[in-house]
Amino acid sequence: ILMQIKFKALYDTTLLPYKTHDTDAAYDVVATSKEDLGDGRIKYGLGFALQLPAMTKLNLRPRSSIHKTGLILSNCIGLGDEGYRGEYMAVFYHVIPTLPAYEVGDRILQIEVEQRNNLEFEVVNELTDTTRDTGGYGSTGN
Repeated sequence: ILMQIKFKALYDTTLLPYKTHDTDAAYDVVATSKEDLGDGRIKYGLGFALQLPAMTKLNLRPRSSIHKTGLILSNCIGLGDEGYRGEYMAVFYHVIPTLPAYEVGDRILQIEVEQRNNLEFEVVNELTDTTRDTGGYGSTGN
């Protein structure tokens, strides 16, 4: 199914998101700006704004090669809503300063667009019992 997304380049250096291989699951995006925030964080601009189709969302994910940089995406997976029209950006923590950070022109993230679901929450007084029941984080021993 072909989904069309309106793409607005904000700078002459902005590149369209692209796949290196036809079978790639997500599209690579390139940094167009880099700002050292001075506290171990680096903010990168992607140089584009989007108009997503109705009922979709955009996920911004780290690339698998991120381990070579000492960077961690600050919000794990960024989320773009269909109503957002500003420049897409990402903030990374530079946790291993001896490894090189991304530079302008580098592929820094992957994006994917997926359908968004509307949910309805039903307020109840009781939930059904399960074998796990109220066992929380780490309760299975793994």
